[in-house]
Amino acid sequence: MLAATLLALALAATGLAQVTVPEGYRKVYITSKQDTKFVIVPKTRTAGATLVVQTLTSKPDQVWYLQNNQTRIQLADTTLCMDAGVKTAWKDMANIYLRECADSEQQKWIVMADGRIKLEASTGTQQCIDLQYLRATQNNPVGLYNCAGLGNTGAADKGINWPLVNVTTV
Repeated sequence: MLAATLLALALAATGLAQVTVPEGYRKVYITSKQDTKFVIVPKTRTAGATLVVQTLTSKPDQVWYLQNNQTRIQLADTTLCMDAGVKTAWKDMANIYLRECADSEQQKWIVMADGRIKLEASTGTQQCIDLQYLRATQNNPVGLYNCAGLGNTGAADKGINWPLVNVTTV
């Protein structure tokens, strides 16, 4: 038992220990296909903050929990989730917020195999997470945009394409 404890401490000290992920989740960075050195983060780690992109620094505050069999996207080590706000605001260029996690339609997302992340409950014009103005620059807003993309190009529109990168080490 002492040997196992010492080994675990040694691995943690050298940065080789695996990240502890809650059951049913994985830890990811949500990168921008426009420029993969940028990731989605909240402006602040508080309820009500809007989402922006910032340069990937591999810091824990850039990590999201993604449920494997469900659609909630939660800021790691918090009780805060991505939230599209009230349904009447679900339109192009609408902000996405960080709010206390709840079982509500504005917090249910579908992560599509092609890189788009769609608001599950959006009907008619489907809304996806968007890099506003296609600008991958520090603190540029992230919001909603038509999942068809610019010129109906779908996932080829780099502004609505968010490759997920698994976080594997501390």
